[in-house]
Formats: sequence, structure tokens, C-alpha cells
Amino acid sequence: MALPQYRKQLLSLKSPQLDDLFEAYALVAEALETLNMQVPEQPERLAEYRDICASIQTEVLSLLRECNGA
Repeated sequence: MALPQYRKQLLSLKSPQLDDLFEAYALVAEALETLNMQVPEQPERLAEYRDICASIQTEVLSLLRECNGA
């Protein structure tokens, strides 16, 4: 699980926006796992999917801060 230090906070929030981000992250993480197993490797696509995962994590943290009034 990404962002384990925020797990309790994230589980306590009810947000359609967060739900959408979680779903998107799950899909991208699954695709990334599949890409990691492919031969030959596709380093450009791997980097792209890692960047997408990082962007989603950043969005989740931003929403978490908004919900906590920061």
C-alpha cells in the first residue's frame, strides 16, 4: 500500500474524489506490475507509469491536507 503512514486518515475520509484517485492508482499500479514482468523491458513506459503513480500520490496528499484544513 502506498502512503502507509496516512492509512488511518485516508480510511476515515469519505470522498468521491479520493475514491477515484484510489481506483486510478490501483489500475496504474497493476499495469506497472505487469510492465515490470515483461521481457524485453520497456524503461520509458516503466518511468511513465512510476511518474503517474507519484502524481496520484501527490494529489491524494493534497486532498488529505484540504480535508484536514491545512
